[in-house]
Amino acid sequence: MVERISIVCFGGTYFLSLLADLTRLKWGGKTGWRIVPGLLALGLCVHGVYVAHRGFSMGRLPISTMFDSTMLLAWILAAIELYLLLRSEKANAVGLFITPLVLVVILVGGLFGPRTAWSEDWSGASRFWGTVHAGFLVGGAACTFVAFSAALMFGAQSRRLKKKSSAKEGLALPSLETSERINRLAITLSFPLLTFGLVIGVMLNYAIGLKQSRVAISWTDPKLLSAAAMWCVFAALLNARFRPAMRGRRIMWLTFLAFAFLIFTWIGIGSLVPTAHGKPNVAMLTEGQNP
Repeated sequence: MVERISIVCFGGTYFLSLLADLTRLKWGGKTGWRIVPGLLALGLCVHGVYVAHRGFSMGRLPISTMFDSTMLLAWILAAIELYLLLRSEKANAVGLFITPLVLVVILVGGLFGPRTAWSEDWSGASRFWGTVHAGFLVGGAACTFVAFSAALMFGAQSRRLKKKSSAKEGLALPSLETSERINRLAITLSFPLLTFGLVIGVMLNYAIGLKQSRVAISWTDPKLLSAAAMWCVFAALLNARFRPAMRGRRIMWLTFLAFAFLIFTWIGIGSLVPTAHGKPNVAMLTEGQNP
């Protein structure tokens, strides 16, 4: 039965929760507010079973391919969204900002599809640290998505207050202070997670290079250069986040920039220029075939 679960099952459930959220824009009422977290929780449970089953079937944490990492990232985002909805004392529009991101991440993962893991040719410590490397990056990406959502909510609420328009029933947005607090916490968590992930990746590349007498991935590889640029943007964002003079809209625009760098580094760079990152290690495969 578990084998019959596909991304359509939980993706469709998330989509229904988004539709229920959108109906509140027109009709309002508390019924839709009760349906949204219910559908979200159902999708989260099915999604979790799917991810866990893939992990058990592969015998490792399901994070070693683009498909698996996006599925895990989407699950984390949906869990954070459900937490924010249940924690709120009144109906709000958080789902309208996070659920579309969850669906987009699932769609991107579905386009890549299940493929050979980047660590299939690794073993022992290399596979373990490769998994840790990917885990930190997925955690940092999840926090960045939350920071991006908070920046969007900040912008929407700021625009509403500027126009002095009243909130419709069912479309209550978090206050500017709440959105800024969520953004600050997410950025504070994302930077060390991404930093640890990148540092472990550099050390792993160096360690594998020692075994081969050459680096596994060139230090001038576009993926590595893009990751270094991304880290600099996040460092600037974290520094600005704790400067009193850099609050409000400036921080939100920096958040948008950091989010764009993350997406470009994660997905965009490989689609535009050739990169050895995430490709099978031919040298190690050849060595493994030698008697």
